[in-house]
Amino acid sequence: MTGARLGWKRMVVGLPQSPAEQAAVDVAAHLAEFLQIELLATFIADAALQTLAELSGARELRTLGQGWHAIDTAQIERDIERAASLARERFAETVGTRAVKASFDVIADAGLIASRIRADDIVAVIEPAHPGERITQQFTKLVEAAFGTAGAVLVVPRRIARTSGPIVALATGAEDLSIRAALEIAAALKERLTVVTAADIALPIEVLADAERFDVIVEQIAGSELAGDAWSRLPGLRLQERLRVLSGGALTGDVGALFASLRGIPLLVVDHGRPAGEQETEEDPQAGRSGA
Repeated sequence: MTGARLGWKRMVVGLPQSPAEQAAVDVAAHLAEFLQIELLATFIADAALQTLAELSGARELRTLGQGWHAIDTAQIERDIERAASLARERFAETVGTRAVKASFDVIADAGLIASRIRADDIVAVIEPAHPGERITQQFTKLVEAAFGTAGAVLVVPRRIARTSGPIVALATGAEDLSIRAALEIAAALKERLTVVTAADIALPIEVLADAERFDVIVEQIAGSELAGDAWSRLPGLRLQERLRVLSGGALTGDVGALFASLRGIPLLVVDHGRPAGEQETEEDPQAGRSGA
């Protein structure tokens, strides 16, 4: 199933300042390839460090008894360039021979990231290697722009539990956008679809018909015991899933808690305001796709 059918055109990956776990970037690249959408990696340079270094009297405290020293602007510039170069090399390794159109972009200021994100993008937000990175402008601006502008957000843990298994949709009702998005991803990845609902609802006939047409096995897990607490109970269901899909309205704003809840499973958050399938075609998901 293609990105055109889903309404998504690009996968934008926000690369952390420190080297990301390669497996986390692989998840975004793999999904972009199989959805047949463009892959764009963005590295946000920390312009604030250079500004700080240029301030009169600014100092840095070096460890191992070296004390306070003047900040070396030239060294900061070299460090940023080195980090961007390393990120570019690692991204090139990830893309490798994948059948995906890929590009790499260095953004000079965190405040500019919002201007690079479109409503038909999926933005991949990778868990930072160090908790302190979550409060940097590079990360907070990326998260803000992703959830405020993009059509969907792929939240990726640094370490991935598994690379195969069903696609799970956590749905609040029969018309929840997560069901359609999860089905189309399951078709693209040739995986089963599991729909977890808080009540014993009937899945839409159209969804079941498409699942049969695209040879996707659908399982539904429903019951009142999931009501109001489905997200916290999901890990305990032992579904062995490779990806979870959730509508934006069911998500809290606590990014730290969100990463803690992943437990090695990437999460695709579908925005209420930008329905998946907005630009549907009748194209077969198996057509024109090469393996990874």
